[in-house]
Amino acid sequence: MKQEGSLAGKFLIAMPTLTDPNFERAVLLVCSHTREGALGLVINQLHSTSMREIVQQLDMTWQRKDCLPQVFQGGPVALDRGFILFEQLFNCTGCLQVEEGLYLGTNPEILRRLLSDETSGRFMLALGYSGWASGQLEAELRSNIWLVSAANRQILFDAPADKRWNAAIGSMGIDWVQLVDVGNSIN
Repeated sequence: MKQEGSLAGKFLIAMPTLTDPNFERAVLLVCSHTREGALGLVINQLHSTSMREIVQQLDMTWQRKDCLPQVFQGGPVALDRGFILFEQLFNCTGCLQVEEGLYLGTNPEILRRLLSDETSGRFMLALGYSGWASGQLEAELRSNIWLVSAANRQILFDAPADKRWNAAIGSMGIDWVQLVDVGNSIN
């Protein structure tokens, strides 16, 4: 059950004034948000590693009819760890429900099943994650460095990576040029 006030399942959209290279013009999906902290994945920064390389490293085979998806840089923490966002629920241990019909897992078996020609659900793989300690995300929100919006699956899975920031802001009916910085930028 989702905790009251939780941002799990929401997008965080970096304000234009955020200049930290890890989050400049970033769109994140918040996957978990509790009193203890938050975990999210950057969904619009491509990783230098390709899905083909990951599939080969894990000794797996791409069997689906669609194209190999891109790999994303999920954030600056645990860069050697894979995080899989996916829509098709499997009977797997350790999966986290982000929102209705959207799950997060780290078990390579999830990826193996998603590579099968028997699956059609959309998914994305990120290396690394973004994390916040208790109260840290809330402080950043008070500093106006993030916009919060409903997650949009079309943006999450289908929009080109380099268009996701504009698309996420646009989905809120906001022209980013009109944004005014009323807080402090965080570097």
